[in-house]
Amino acid sequence: MTDAAAGSDSQGGWRALLPVSLRIVVACTQVTLALTAGLTPWKGGGFGMFSTTDSGERRYVRIFVSAVDRSEEITVSPSLSDAASRAAVLPRDAELSRLARRVVERERRHERPVEMVRIETWRIEYARDTLAATTHLTREFVCRVDPAPASCP
Repeated sequence: MTDAAAGSDSQGGWRALLPVSLRIVVACTQVTLALTAGLTPWKGGGFGMFSTTDSGERRYVRIFVSAVDRSEEITVSPSLSDAASRAAVLPRDAELSRLARRVVERERRHERPVEMVRIETWRIEYARDTLAATTHLTREFVCRVDPAPASCP
């Protein structure tokens, strides 16, 4: 075998391992986020989608807005739906803070007072024996709003 042929074989082997290596990294990242950050197993590569019913469709958020003369749950409007879906699927501080900022911006656009936004993320689980559905709070996030433009940690 010539040196050129040997070099191309070693490069070919490395190139063949690249997709496998990337899939392993994605799988490990997805499992880690599912275990530590609440990511639904159906996202982040979908490696857990066949082992659970915990998909994005079985998760939702509830949003509560408070001010001096106001305390109410608001519906997830179309302008908030993308951020709410992301927060439900991966309820970490960055996603929840992004959603809270959008809620504050929306409330101010409609000239409604807002001093605090509380976001709850929920998931629906099914009992193994009866398949009865129950809901479980997965995360609660509170954003206290400064009088200045919308800012959450």
